[in-house]
Amino acid sequence: MDPENDGVSIWVGGKVSNARSGPAFSRLAIPYIPNEPPRWSTVTAAVNNLVEVWAANAKSGERMGEWINRIGWERFFKLTNLPFTDKHIDDFTHATTTFRSTTQSKF
Repeated sequence: MDPENDGVSIWVGGKVSNARSGPAFSRLAIPYIPNEPPRWSTVTAAVNNLVEVWAANAKSGERMGEWINRIGWERFFKLTNLPFTDKHIDDFTHATTTFRSTTQSKF
C-alpha cells in the first residue's frame, strides 16, 4: 500500500443479474480520491454522499443504476455535487460489439 501514490475511484450503476433488466456496466462517478488509510475518511464521506442522495431521491425499491438512468447523468452530477470531468466521457466505440452485455449468451 502506497498512500502517497495510490488512490480510489468510485463506480456506480452496475449490476450482474438479469432481474428487472439486463446486466449493466458500472460508470465512473468519482475518478480519484487520495488513499488515506486506515479510516479512509474522504472515501467514506463520498460514498455516504452518494448513498444519501440516492436514498432521498430514488423511488422505493429502485436500484442506484435505475435511478441514474431515470434522472440522467447530468442531474446525477448536479444532485451529488460532483464535478464532471474529461475522465467521465465514455468514448470507447467498440464496447457494444466486444463486450457481452447479457448473461443470455451462446458460446
